[in-house]
Amino acid sequence: MVRKIWPSMLALSVIGFLSAPAGAHPTLKSANPPISGVAPTAPTEIRLSFSEGLIVKFCSVELKDQAGRAIATGRVSTDPKDQKQLVVPLQDPLPAGSYTVKWNVVSVDTHRVDGTYTFKVEP
Repeated sequence: MVRKIWPSMLALSVIGFLSAPAGAHPTLKSANPPISGVAPTAPTEIRLSFSEGLIVKFCSVELKDQAGRAIATGRVSTDPKDQKQLVVPLQDPLPAGSYTVKWNVVSVDTHRVDGTYTFKVEP
């Protein structure tokens, strides 16, 4: 009897393992100013679009110029119409140059991820 039950139990275990949901993490889908791109005019905000909704109180964004100096930004928020979009207002228009954005986010399923990207502002 045990020999007949064991293969069935093994098959059920394998099926259960394979059908378990994967622990997905939020990924950065797009950004404005664009990732590794060029902004033709000085941006007034940074907008990051993710694959999952975000918990804004656990999200942060740092902006640095090409010399590594921090650029002042406004408070990070999510778009009221889309909780997957993180919005960071800029206090002043950015002068021409290269910039680095460092972001840390926590998705609604509590996964924490971070990353960086660069962009340029043309004169």
